[in-house]
Amino acid sequence: MKKFEEICLIIIDDIKSGRKKIGDKIPSIRAMSKQYNVSKNTIVNAYSILLEQRWIKALPKSGFYISEDLSSKEMHNTMLDLTNVYNGVDLLEQQLVNEYSHKPGEGRYPREYMDKLKLDSYLGYPNCGDKPSYLDYGYGDPAGNSMLRGLITDILKNHSLNVDPQNVLMTYGTNHSVDLIIRHFLSEGDNVIVESPGYYPLFSKLKLNKVNMIALKRTKFGLDVNNLEAIIQKKHPKMLFLQPCAHNPTGTDLTVENLEAIKSVCVENNVIIVEDDPFLLIREKAASYLFSEDEPVIYLSSFSKTVSASLRCGFIVASKPLIKSLTRLKMITVINTSSITENILNHMISSGTLDNHLQALKNLSHEKSAESITALSTIEGLKLYPHNPSGHFLWFRIPMDDKKVVNYARKNNIFMAPGNLFFPCENTYFALRINKFYIDQTTVTFIEEEIFNTR
Repeated sequence: MKKFEEICLIIIDDIKSGRKKIGDKIPSIRAMSKQYNVSKNTIVNAYSILLEQRWIKALPKSGFYISEDLSSKEMHNTMLDLTNVYNGVDLLEQQLVNEYSHKPGEGRYPREYMDKLKLDSYLGYPNCGDKPSYLDYGYGDPAGNSMLRGLITDILKNHSLNVDPQNVLMTYGTNHSVDLIIRHFLSEGDNVIVESPGYYPLFSKLKLNKVNMIALKRTKFGLDVNNLEAIIQKKHPKMLFLQPCAHNPTGTDLTVENLEAIKSVCVENNVIIVEDDPFLLIREKAASYLFSEDEPVIYLSSFSKTVSASLRCGFIVASKPLIKSLTRLKMITVINTSSITENILNHMISSGTLDNHLQALKNLSHEKSAESITALSTIEGLKLYPHNPSGHFLWFRIPMDDKKVVNYARKNNIFMAPGNLFFPCENTYFALRINKFYIDQTTVTFIEEEIFNTR
């Protein structure tokens, strides 16, 4: 038996014997490692297993506490009510929770067959004899890695959003999150409100599901709340999709006053707000001025934009009942997200690697904003929209057809994003979206000479 397993059994025995009762605090990771003369990683692995099985719970900035005495329960840690009809989703969930000694109903190879792959050796963990407890060779927790969900709640708390891990569902990024929400709430012919200009992958998903999009103008001043209310009264939409901060494509922020007015109108009319925040990790301000577990607001964010586009990992924050329902839908559609990817993020966050990366990225992002704004401001007639330096994008109107501009730029070996892609219906003006990280002198010269004709 390995050390972390021994630690688990010691704590479970304390609970069973009554030496530890529900609500009792247990020693910190540092204190336990000293008490039993083992590495911190050993204690992390032990506590992770106890958290996963709900013997203990973690309270942010407080520590670990006894959560429940599970010794007399035949089943635990499931979302299922087994008095209900047993269906395919229930069978899948029973495989995911992995709490049986005998599993003839299992659909995978035994775990020990997979151990030979030694996948943990690829994750950069210190070699102290213990495997990372969340490197699951099966499908893992259906809601996503519970340790990562706990770490996400810490991140959100640092951005003034207080939620529990049970409010968080891991996904394969924002596009997957949006897909789950559309599948859950919307049917063919339903009406929703989208920003115009706005996030074009969202438009494609809504069209695919034959959902009607109603455009609400996003200007440099924000969203017109009176227009929003008029649309709601006339069209009775189910949802409003928006990106309050570092908006794609305009790069703008909505003011707190604008957001509060939007929320008031939507709550009064029972319109669900879906709030997308791709640059959360490098922003300074609050994560959300809209979210409340008691209000119809769903918050989305992702690690893909600020860690790696190849690391497909995002999350949904919503009320606990909705998270349970979306979790079941997630199981039907993709079974689960990657526990290996999520464990890599665990390691990056716990080791401080992610914080160091984000600080460097934040500094670079602000530098690039200043450089690109300075370069483009020299072009006569070019008027940039207000820009959040945490985001990627700069937006400006142009005096000619943006599709033609993009085609001509391509012939000059320049890739540009035409503004017309970002309008859900017909575009009302011509524009370009520019990524500040890719602005060079060739791009500036092309915009100046070929679009604004100032030379």
